[in-house]
Amino acid sequence: MNIKQNNIVVLFLLLLLIGCQNESKSTAIAPKKSESDLKEIITQQVDSLYLEYEKFGFEWIDFYEDEFIAVYPDSPVKKVTKDSLIAQWEGIYEDYDVQLVSRGKPNVIVSQDMAVSYNSFNEIFINKTSMDTIKNEGTYIVTWRKQEDGSWKIVFETVQNN
Repeated sequence: MNIKQNNIVVLFLLLLLIGCQNESKSTAIAPKKSESDLKEIITQQVDSLYLEYEKFGFEWIDFYEDEFIAVYPDSPVKKVTKDSLIAQWEGIYEDYDVQLVSRGKPNVIVSQDMAVSYNSFNEIFINKTSMDTIKNEGTYIVTWRKQEDGSWKIVFETVQNN
């Protein structure tokens, strides 16, 4: 092998070595967060979700994975899409003014990539035509999954009405 070929081989091996080092850095496991840090992250997620929900638009639906499992009173367990959730709430918002009266502080159970939060809620639905009011109180239970980008999204929800 001549000097030019040796230089090309050395350069190729050097680039390969640098590429492998960069790849190992990008796929390195992130350090684990403490339980208290994870609980704070999920509590902030819950608080942010409710801030959006209280605007009674659809931005709160961005807190859900594209497909999630839902268990609602008087209905079977089902897989729901964000699009179908939007359609459901378009109908609700068309017929009702929704007001969140109060909500309890979230209780959070965490692991490194999953979390469960639950809290009480008290809201009312006011029929826009008749002005009749429906009181909706209960407990909201949600399972969050850590996404590849580090964010957290809802993968399961259920509501227990009082």
